[in-house]
Amino acid sequence: MIFSKPSLITLFFLSSVFTYSQKYPLKYGIKAGWNYSNVNAVDEKGESSGYLSDIIDEAYAGFVFERQISEKSCIQSNLLISFTDRVTFLELPIYYKYNFYKRWSLIAGPKLNYIPDSEESQPYYFRRRFGISGDIGLNYEVSKHFVIEGCFSKGFTEQYDDLVLTYYNARRDVYRIGLIYFIN
Repeated sequence: MIFSKPSLITLFFLSSVFTYSQKYPLKYGIKAGWNYSNVNAVDEKGESSGYLSDIIDEAYAGFVFERQISEKSCIQSNLLISFTDRVTFLELPIYYKYNFYKRWSLIAGPKLNYIPDSEESQPYYFRRRFGISGDIGLNYEVSKHFVIEGCFSKGFTEQYDDLVLTYYNARRDVYRIGLIYFIN
């Protein structure tokens, strides 16, 4: 069988959501902001190790798409480029966004990460180029076009080793603050 039962249920659910949400326009825009990373890893003895970022040297930017599915909720997807500790990540989060009080919204959902960097030019060994994270955060709608966002991302996948600083099995947790500009 080409599709499993859970994937058919998911496909049916998503198609139902987008069919129902056709009365709401698709919003799109750009977003950018700062990362603060905590890279959790272990050293050569198996003890806790890792990396804490400097506040100035990390950033993210990309595109945002948002489809309202009811009066108070949306599905939001982003295509982002993020920089942490000299490692580039391409990220694809898919959020459920719920407006809980006036201009305040809660966002939560999974995020796929991909490392496109070459190992030859860096002191890293990439265990897995693909990774999964879970995100949760808050949005504040300043105006129809501008939204301030704050988010925490918990890395679940051990993606790389730093061969110079000697930490291994690194998982990246990220705190973010940024701005979204909706074009329409």
